[in-house]
Amino acid sequence: MKPLDHDEAIEKLRVTRHRLESALSRFYEHDLSGDTVALGAAVLDISTPIRVMVHHARPTSVSLLYQIDPDYWDKLIHFRPLITPPPRTLPSGERTMSVSIPINMTLSAHKTSFTRYKPGGDSEARVPLKKWWFEPCWDSGTNKISNRDMVLSMTNKEGGAHVDGDVSAKYKSAKDQGRITIGQTPVKDIVRLGSLVAMSGDELMEYLHENFQM
Repeated sequence: MKPLDHDEAIEKLRVTRHRLESALSRFYEHDLSGDTVALGAAVLDISTPIRVMVHHARPTSVSLLYQIDPDYWDKLIHFRPLITPPPRTLPSGERTMSVSIPINMTLSAHKTSFTRYKPGGDSEARVPLKKWWFEPCWDSGTNKISNRDMVLSMTNKEGGAHVDGDVSAKYKSAKDQGRITIGQTPVKDIVRLGSLVAMSGDELMEYLHENFQM
């Protein structure tokens, strides 16, 4: 893959960042009990620019951020993974186990929507981008999945860039967990996982603002 020159890479980043920002707005504007097709399309639209900016697997894929700053992996990003507490034993001797589902919703009389990530907050929640990409963003208690697993599955398997029926075991397990219904309308698997993808998109937007102002 031939790299871009620096000025061209900067211009591509402006466009790609705008694509991500627009896709995030579309996702959060939708009613969860409404048009799930449009919501699913918005999830795929979020995933593709994240992949372009972050995914780096030389020589076949060179991330856009690497072409601007090879140290982009080490720069800090807010990361709030959903990690289920480990099993525990009660005083009675019973063994308990929790399962966490990443669905944060805002309910009102007229609309049900995902609750959007708010930038800033605890400085201790900052990690290098490489950790944000590769380490679990969701540990349900029975399965772990990373931002990398999620974004690459959305772009490579679900139609973000092309469609492939051979999905990873981690991603398939994540899709099968935590099904919900709102107003008797089932929320599609891709839309439900979109809550994680959208959070990663907002975290990346904050990272870009802090490290790549242009």
